[in-house]
Amino acid sequence: MDLEIRGAVRRKRKVGEYKVRWWNLKGENGVKLAEKIKSEGKWKLDGDSSRIWEDMADCIRRSAREILGVSRVGSGRMQGAWWWSEEVKGKVKAKQVQGVNGE
Repeated sequence: MDLEIRGAVRRKRKVGEYKVRWWNLKGENGVKLAEKIKSEGKWKLDGDSSRIWEDMADCIRRSAREILGVSRVGSGRMQGAWWWSEEVKGKVKAKQVQGVNGE
């Protein structure tokens, strides 16, 4: 009997790619984005449907990057301190205040 055990497949990090900060789409940014899409959009309804779709999607993506901003994908470090206990958060805060005061 031949047996082969393979390890888990690891995904490679996406280096140099950016994603749109869709979480910024609230309040005034939503209004700005809607106005920009309406003014810059090529809303011609003639031709191939897939081409029309691509034109619209490109306009929306370009406008969203401009208004909402972008962030890097795969920074490789933990984002936030949601997993810290209250004691650790307090000590980190005290250390930051101490560093600001130059003590």
